[in-house]
Amino acid sequence: MKKTLLTLLTAIVAFGSSALSLSVEPQRIAVPLGPGFQSGGAFPEANIVMDGPRRAADEASSMHYTPAYSPYTYLGFNNQKVGMKIAQAFQMTPELVQKFAGNNIDGVFFYTGMNEAESSSQVAVNTIKKATLFLTYDLQNFEPFYTQTVDLPADGLILVEFDLTTPYTIEAGKPFYVGYYYPLTSANDLTIIVDAADHGNDMSGGWIGLQAPKTSADDNPEWEFDNFANQVGFPCLGAVISGDNLPKDEVDVSMLEVQPSAYQGEDFSLSFVVGNNASNGVSSFEAEVVVGENAPETVEFSVPKPLNYGSQGMATIDNISYAIPSLEKVPVTVTVTKVNGNTNNSQSATATSEIQIIPTGKGFLRNVVVEEFTGTWCPNCPRGLVMMEAIREAYTDGSVIPVGIHNGDQMVSPSYSAIDQVYGGSYPTAIMNRLTYIETMYPTDKCFAEIEKFQSYPAPAKVTATARFNSAKSGIIFDTKTSFSFDNDKAAEDYILAFGVTEDHVGPYEQKNGASGSTLPGWGNKPSVVETMYNDVARQYNTSRGITGSIPEAVEQGKEYDFSYEMKFLAASKISNKDNLNAIVYLINRKTQVVENACMINATQLGGIDDVMADSEFDANAPVEYFNLQGIRVAEPQDGLYIRRQGNTAKVVMVK
Repeated sequence: MKKTLLTLLTAIVAFGSSALSLSVEPQRIAVPLGPGFQSGGAFPEANIVMDGPRRAADEASSMHYTPAYSPYTYLGFNNQKVGMKIAQAFQMTPELVQKFAGNNIDGVFFYTGMNEAESSSQVAVNTIKKATLFLTYDLQNFEPFYTQTVDLPADGLILVEFDLTTPYTIEAGKPFYVGYYYPLTSANDLTIIVDAADHGNDMSGGWIGLQAPKTSADDNPEWEFDNFANQVGFPCLGAVISGDNLPKDEVDVSMLEVQPSAYQGEDFSLSFVVGNNASNGVSSFEAEVVVGENAPETVEFSVPKPLNYGSQGMATIDNISYAIPSLEKVPVTVTVTKVNGNTNNSQSATATSEIQIIPTGKGFLRNVVVEEFTGTWCPNCPRGLVMMEAIREAYTDGSVIPVGIHNGDQMVSPSYSAIDQVYGGSYPTAIMNRLTYIETMYPTDKCFAEIEKFQSYPAPAKVTATARFNSAKSGIIFDTKTSFSFDNDKAAEDYILAFGVTEDHVGPYEQKNGASGSTLPGWGNKPSVVETMYNDVARQYNTSRGITGSIPEAVEQGKEYDFSYEMKFLAASKISNKDNLNAIVYLINRKTQVVENACMINATQLGGIDDVMADSEFDANAPVEYFNLQGIRVAEPQDGLYIRRQGNTAKVVMVK
């Protein structure tokens, strides 16, 4: 149901053996449809491939262009009426007309819709008999300079393609729109086929128009066009472009991802997305990789099935290393230099990133903060709740810190909203250490694999802490210790500490449940609205800028530095039970806003000075468990402070 991006195969790599790689997919919009839309469900698997009456995709004289990904769902409008006309269009932007100037638009392709009343679970029926293809310079003053009426088949949800009777020659400097419109035969027609993908700021697709039914023979209602890309993605239609000067051998490079850190001399990997931006298929390409001061290395990729125009693939290279540790990030550059043995003609052939190279043995274990963006109103969010609960159960040692950041419901935290605004946007979404997004789908195996891989990268710094309520229990006092992998005479410019609290056992509140009837554990057998208790609810974040003075101006490698901070509770934090609070310390990179490391003091570890009691005060015959102040179980505690849990009671105790 999504555009399948090519998985490239094994490459001949100067660095050594390399695995290539994972498919990449467009990001789906995980929010309810905007006002006026109704969904008909998921697009049938069998009809994803554009296999209609098309020319071969690798013919240099002809190509199929569309800004959309493959179809994902089919839609209609609420309150639609017989005779209403609907149009769908995309723009040949100024950049595109410059690129394809002198070539012809000689065909249009799109997907037929379906009539819900006439269709069954096995057969999709299209009752729209005719459509009008159009080319226009302006959608807001809709006066097409080309129209052509075509007959549509009775089959629904299939790809159709039509040749233009008179091909249109593309002129540089004259952007235009390509589309089609049709009258509805029934209120049950679902005719808008979309990819439901997040295209970011690209507004070339997503255009949908409406014209009300005529009220008389002389009536000519105006068309109203709007762009719905941010609500439903792009409608799935495109144009056949032909000519003698189509672009050839043009591969773009984007989304270069390098792991955040590695030890000096040890292998690391990188991945990047390649996209064919030319008319001929890509069967091979060469990439030049440069890491820091290393000499350029060439990687040869073989693609067994040609990568056609508009398609993308992700390439991964392993066994890269860099021998020199560096306080500053080391630049990494990838450039696709050749395509099919010829010079790459792309103007976007290079992508850059960077990596921290840490001295051998001087890095730290990386604790992972998983911040999930969620809301009670979101029907998809139960799958995120399942993931977060699985994290709580799997990582009881504090190495993974779950934080549920709510938006638009009773648990919204104004102080955490800045994090949501920067990293959220679709729901549920989860991010690790404000650097890498994590899979929120069930089962959670992939989520755990991503966490453990991320934990394996050495951290350049470490923070530990104890925390206790102040005497009035109106705030929490944090006592922190930080240490670093490098001598750094500008440490306060590079790092800062921030502080937050989350609350467990919050609610109950009514959660929308789009997983009703599915296999999602704990949710599939529940109704569409469920009374729910919530854990790890983000309550208060001191400031996204951190606390000035929390890191010394200069630090020495391996030395610990103390800092204490008191966070006063705010009324806006909506804390319902202070005994259920977890306290979090974030060690933030001030230049990138990445959370380099973190620690959590959970609810059983929080206490005030009055809560410290002698070990002998407990009933010696009752079963007990001991934990150190980092929440790690201790079988035989030695002298010092520990958390002792006995039944439902947990206290800080002094063991002698």
